[in-house]
Amino acid sequence: MIAASVMPIGSSLGLVQSGDLRALVTIGPRRCPFVPAAPTVREAGYPSLEDLTWFAFFVSAKTPAPIVDKLNAAIQAALRTDEVKAGMAKLAVEPDAIAMEDFARLIASESDRKAIVEATGFVPTD
Repeated sequence: MIAASVMPIGSSLGLVQSGDLRALVTIGPRRCPFVPAAPTVREAGYPSLEDLTWFAFFVSAKTPAPIVDKLNAAIQAALRTDEVKAGMAKLAVEPDAIAMEDFARLIASESDRKAIVEATGFVPTD
């Protein structure tokens, strides 16, 4: 028996829908559309547990700005299409295309969390 676990919604949604698991909270900044009855950790009173799962496209730092801008525009446009949204929904992923400047801030905030983890003394093991 699993008392509690933090799991990606894509790997646990079927179990939640079947009633084998119960979603207690979601860890993102807003409620998950796939389990709308589950409050966020912030709503449950634990704002410091809030986290965000994200996916990104990266290119070499030497890529010329016009090419980066063109790629970014194409990716942003694709993420707004019904076809991509439907495909992502099948994976229980809610696309949220953000501006590159906002993504740069997100990366910086993720780097800030590294110090928090290091302060705990946590060491990953195989």
